[in-house]
Amino acid sequence: MLSSFSIQNFRSILELRLDFAYGEGKAPNGYQGQEVMPFIEAANKARLVPCMAFFGANASGKTNLLKAFGVLQWLIRKGGSLAKSYEPNVLNPKFTNTTFAVEFITGGGLLEYRIQYNAAEILEESLAKDGKPVYTIRGMKLEPATQLLSETYSKDKLAEILRVECSDGEGRQTKPFLHRIGLGYSGLNHDLRNAFAYFNRGVITYLNEDNLPLPISVNVLASTLKGDEKAALQKIADVVRRLDIDIAGIDMVKREMASDELDRDEQVPHRIIQENSETGVRYTFQITTTHEDVAGNLTQLDFMKHESAGTQRLAGLIGLILTTLERGGVLLVDELERSLHPLLMREIVMLFKKRRHNPKGAQLIVTTHNTDLLDDSILRLSEIALLRKTKANGTLVRRLVDARKEGEDIRNVTNFRKQYLAGFYSGIPHPAL
Repeated sequence: MLSSFSIQNFRSILELRLDFAYGEGKAPNGYQGQEVMPFIEAANKARLVPCMAFFGANASGKTNLLKAFGVLQWLIRKGGSLAKSYEPNVLNPKFTNTTFAVEFITGGGLLEYRIQYNAAEILEESLAKDGKPVYTIRGMKLEPATQLLSETYSKDKLAEILRVECSDGEGRQTKPFLHRIGLGYSGLNHDLRNAFAYFNRGVITYLNEDNLPLPISVNVLASTLKGDEKAALQKIADVVRRLDIDIAGIDMVKREMASDELDRDEQVPHRIIQENSETGVRYTFQITTTHEDVAGNLTQLDFMKHESAGTQRLAGLIGLILTTLERGGVLLVDELERSLHPLLMREIVMLFKKRRHNPKGAQLIVTTHNTDLLDDSILRLSEIALLRKTKANGTLVRRLVDARKEGEDIRNVTNFRKQYLAGFYSGIPHPAL
């Protein structure tokens, strides 16, 4: 579960902290028996929101919030390039380096991971559990906690791993220590293992610019079903059908491509091609959907050619949603409303809000322009945040619950929606056409 995320000097963001704690004080009466959860109760008694929606004008920095987490994941999971990951705020040179700090609950404890870097090196990296350091690295000097040390892995041995596997050989750390330990030394310590697993599998970041063909979504969901892609596709099809999409079923056939096949018919439209990064083998997928015609007969249609862009995106998104619910993880989605009807957006949010759908405490974090989510009190004051951007301070974020504490006249979410659209608060555009 995600508790907080702090960002310094990344794109439009100069310095801010995203808080995912329930901030409304006393819990509602009878909340434990309510179908819709006001919050998730974590193992350490923390109360965290099941959903968070970020609203703001275009170019306010909404996507950058999610992109920042995606960059952090890439650094930890893949040991990504620092030069490509370093995107400082160019309008305000207040900070030289980029810093990310994440507080998250996994394995029964509160972990905090922090990393500070620039285009050339990682200057600081640390992991703490319940406020106590697990390891700290500054200027290539590693200070491990005693629980990391053993006869096999002494302080000198860990320092050697840092020097040999995480540096450029010239005294600069270029790979996160957590990345190397998570990939190659997972048995070293359970806190390190849990931290790496959280970034590797516990969080899914889906940006607007990302391509999400159905086969990828099926593969992700299959990882929670012992690799059973057929069962994963069936689960996705069942949810799509229940969302009143006129599809009786979805079938997918995977075929290995011949070495010259792509060159021969590279102009074939409506085609999904994937390549195994390890073997270089390419695969193509034939996806069909089953519909009922006017006579009651079942008819097969080409998924990529005949289904709408919204249906295609929804099917891919459902796979990520089901995976997150099954793992009790976190799903970050940029512009949730893209190609989706507002009522479908509502149903997606309610999958995370209702106890029967979300027994493992999964979280949904989205950016959106669709204020229909503010009707019917679907989201609570702790689950809605406004963004605005200034040249001096970059992207700024304020949750409604914090605004109310500061004296703003926000009695409930529906009341706020009317005032927000009327321009009483920042976070909307003010065109001058």
